[in-house]
Amino acid sequence: MAVVAAPSAAQAKEVEQAKCFVHSVLASKEGEGGVPKELAFLQAQLSQDEFAIYKTFLLIEQKTFDIRRGKVTETKFSSGNRMGLSLLGNDDKRLKLHASLSSRDGSKDLLNTDYSIEDGGLLMIQAGSFVHKGTEGKLFFAIQCARSG
Repeated sequence: MAVVAAPSAAQAKEVEQAKCFVHSVLASKEGEGGVPKELAFLQAQLSQDEFAIYKTFLLIEQKTFDIRRGKVTETKFSSGNRMGLSLLGNDDKRLKLHASLSSRDGSKDLLNTDYSIEDGGLLMIQAGSFVHKGTEGKLFFAIQCARSG
């Protein structure tokens, strides 16, 4: 029998704010560009099997969110997608967040969920087909949040 002891959420110092970096990325089967230096932090994820069919990755846009506990911070990306992020809570190692992402025309939610992730962890969301400056591919959003303040 194994027993795992973990600190309770009540023992963790409450985090009141976090800083999130969101990158919109086009993954394309065209070209031979690989992973550019501005996306080097995604190298491990973009090297996984589900991305093997793509030859080129392009950074479309990046935004920084300063989120606070219980308050939604929203923004619109140049692709037309709207994203909302909020901090719900934390424990010693993880942040509890809420993320929403709309379709480009705003007619439906592509994502609307609560999730828990290690501080500084990365969530990748696929947002469908997209064309950027004549290059076709799939649009992804990479969300990375860490405690701040």
